Amino acid sequence: MMMRRGILLVPLLLAGCGFLSSKPSTFYSLDRIPSQSPVAVVRGLPIGVDVVLPPGLNRKELVVRQANHQLEVRGREQWTTTLQPLVLHTLAFDLASRLPEGMVILPGQSQPDGGMRSLDVVVEELAAGPDHAVVLDARWTMRESGRADVTQREHIVTDIPSLDCRNVATGISNAIGTLADHIAAQVR
Repeated sequence: MMMRRGILLVPLLLAGCGFLSSKPSTFYSLDRIPSQSPVAVVRGLPIGVDVVLPPGLNRKELVVRQANHQLEVRGREQWTTTLQPLVLHTLAFDLASRLPEGMVILPGQSQPDGGMRSLDVVVEELAAGPDHAVVLDARWTMRESGRADVTQREHIVTDIPSLDCRNVATGISNAIGTLADHIAAQVR
């Protein structure tokens, strides 16, 4: 009986050693990027922000484009959540820092009683690589009842020193900050 227990424990111990020696995941977030311009003078209804990412981008793992249309999914290098809420929060807070206080309805805030404008951002591409750059292609539309929609297309390229995950996160943060600059300039 004792021999059977010993035989059963050996595989469990070996499996446990392999489990304990596995490399832990590293988690990344996006940073808010301060504006290089003074706060824009804007009047009118506050703005609610919505962001849509392609399904293949909205994941926890960091993804880097490789040559020949391939993707490198870095399973141990992860965002703190799926990418869509990170992009939404970062863009909303970046935009809020570029517009007068109260002009942007931040995620989690309730809608004001007097109405609001809607900023719909559809991200078509947000990726690093294969070159040492982050590319952000997006289309945004500002909607306000009684006015014609304003639609813009943005192509932003942010150079990064390498495709290291820290540089990728910084590059994406900078690209989102640049997008916020462009939107704030058009909202005026």
